[in-house]
Amino acid sequence: MHRAWSGRELVEIAAQSLRGRELELRAEQAVSGLDSLDEVGLHPILAAGFRASGLGVHTEQVYGGAISDRPIRRERERCDLVLTHDPGARLIDPVTELVEIDRASGTLFESMAESMAPEGKVVEAGEAYWLEVKAVAQVAYVGGTPQANRAYAAQLVGGPAGDVLKLAREATIERAGAMVVLFARDEATCEHDIGRMFHALLDKGLPISESVWETFEIQDRVGNGACAVALAGVRL
Repeated sequence: MHRAWSGRELVEIAAQSLRGRELELRAEQAVSGLDSLDEVGLHPILAAGFRASGLGVHTEQVYGGAISDRPIRRERERCDLVLTHDPGARLIDPVTELVEIDRASGTLFESMAESMAPEGKVVEAGEAYWLEVKAVAQVAYVGGTPQANRAYAAQLVGGPAGDVLKLAREATIERAGAMVVLFARDEATCEHDIGRMFHALLDKGLPISESVWETFEIQDRVGNGACAVALAGVRL
C-alpha cells in the first residue's frame, strides 16, 4: 500500500523554504527579492526545502506519455519536481523499462527480461507526487525591470489550469498537484486572488481534489509585499 501524500504538508514545506530564503535576502540587504525569480529560479529553493524535510526530489523528470508507443525521451514533456518518500530511491521510468525489454527480445535474455527487477531501491511513478510549479506576480520583472503585470489574471488561472490538464492525462501518475507561487500587494490580496483562482479552476470543470494555500509577508521592493503558496491537488 502506498504511503499517503498531504497537500497541506507540501504547501507548508514549500512556504517555509521560501520564507527562509526571504529572510536571507533581507539579511543580505539584497536589491531584488523572491519576486524577481521566475518558476525556474524558484525550483532550487523549493527542492532544497523538500530535501531538508526528508523527501526525495527528482527535477525535470520525464512523463510517461503514451507508454505503449515508446516515445523518445527527448520528445517527452517534463515535470518540474517529482517527490518520493524515500530520498535514496530511484524513480522508475516505465518507458525505459519497456525499451530494455524490447532490446532483450530475440536474445538469450528474452525469457528473463520481464522478470528482471531494477537494481537498488526504486519507486514507481504511481507512488511519487508529481508537482508542477508556476510563479505569478502583480508586479513582474520583464527584462530585469519591474512593471505592472497586465497578464496577471490570465496567468493566475491559465498557468495552473494547463498544469492540471497535463498531470491529469498521465496514466502512470496517481498523486499530483499544480503549485502557484503568487506575489501580490499584501496578504489580503493574496488570499482574495488565490480564492478566485480556485473558483475559476473549479468552474472550468477541472479535476481538482484539494485546494490549500499559505501566505506570508515579504519585503516590498517593487510593489509586492506578500507571497502565497497555493496547491491545486489533481484528482486522478
